[in-house]
Amino acid sequence: MASLRKRKRSKRALYWIERRRKGKVAATRKPNIIIEDLPECLLLQEIFSKLRNPRDFVACKNVSKRWKSLISSSSSSFHHNPSLALILNTQPQYATNDICMEGWKGFELSKYVDPEFDPPVCVLASCKDVLLCMKSSSKEFYIVNPLTMQWTRLPEPGFATSGVPIGLIGNGTKGIYHVVRLMRCTRSWFRVFLFDSMIGTWIGSKVDHPPWSQSSWCPTQYQALVFKGALHWLAEDGPVVAYNPNDRKTCLLIHRSHEMCHASYGGDAIVSEILTISMGHLRVLQLVASVDHHHLLIWTLVDYKQSIWKQEHDPISFTGLPWLQDWTFSAQHNMSGFMAQPETRKRILSPQTLCCHPYNPLLVYFCLPERIVSLDVATKKMHLITRLSKSNTDGVYWNQYDKVIPMTMHLDPSLVPHHGNVLRPRRRKHAQIL
Repeated sequence: MASLRKRKRSKRALYWIERRRKGKVAATRKPNIIIEDLPECLLLQEIFSKLRNPRDFVACKNVSKRWKSLISSSSSSFHHNPSLALILNTQPQYATNDICMEGWKGFELSKYVDPEFDPPVCVLASCKDVLLCMKSSSKEFYIVNPLTMQWTRLPEPGFATSGVPIGLIGNGTKGIYHVVRLMRCTRSWFRVFLFDSMIGTWIGSKVDHPPWSQSSWCPTQYQALVFKGALHWLAEDGPVVAYNPNDRKTCLLIHRSHEMCHASYGGDAIVSEILTISMGHLRVLQLVASVDHHHLLIWTLVDYKQSIWKQEHDPISFTGLPWLQDWTFSAQHNMSGFMAQPETRKRILSPQTLCCHPYNPLLVYFCLPERIVSLDVATKKMHLITRLSKSNTDGVYWNQYDKVIPMTMHLDPSLVPHHGNVLRPRRRKHAQIL
């Protein structure tokens, strides 16, 4: 009888947790149960271990200090370490459809209502669990935390907003953020406009650097990656450019090794590359495609200060791999727009690389015309992550901005500046009885 009563009490606790998460119960209202009297073993085995949605964990941590302490000390046993989500810039559904690799299917902005968020909304960048979004109709920027659904709107920048590389960096515990837009690049300098949440305004800045090319340089992807307190872009066939918004007049150049240069793969090879982060290192994924072969190379920046790169794995050939060898190469690049020769383009087969898993550098994600897949480089095993319909990939964002924005979710959600705005779930319309 005692165990039966404990189970009933745990079910009632889960019921109130779900209602609180959906916004049906005010955060300050205490449910009509004596939650502090529940034994620790019951909380761990009957409640916390059955939660799959990170929002439920966030709600539980707000119940009491005891619950917060238990979840923080036992989070690893629940397999809720920081997890990866892929934000797809597809249309419709407010241009975001989140897919999590570790059990949680995430969120869709279309399930939440707010007058500000008229569709479509595009995700431009991420910083841990915070997203930088843009509404296409008005070109307004928003910072959103999809776990807490807190959001804030940035002031209008007063300049063109479309088709410009961008990055988001900040201190989530204090709710301080910088948004950096890369406006123009030449061979020896680049110009940025940045937003400082502490000041609340956009500021322009020109940054000089030693030239490394004969003309202007172009990043390989729109989103700048956050690493070591700075934003990082990979220049097309050039170095990694690191920019810290707190030091607005200087930047750091991390040059690549000779073996990573495009010319080293031969004149007929087409090289597409992206910058990614995994296991505390910057990595470059190079997709080399030619008439006779197509393979993937993973380069790791083993020494950040000395610009030392290392190829930690043999090139991965796509021969014999399902899906990857069955798609005609799309020569349009995210940023530079270079084209392959017409006579060789139809014969080259290649997908588009997206990123590495943040905690497994040998787990790589690819985008194909109708699906997103993962490849385990060590075992060459592939898994289907999601299917994409043609209607969802014909939108302007799918072609103009990065197709996928990686995001890592934590049990301690980051704050959003001026977080008085919260997206609420839409209420389901009950069918009328005729």
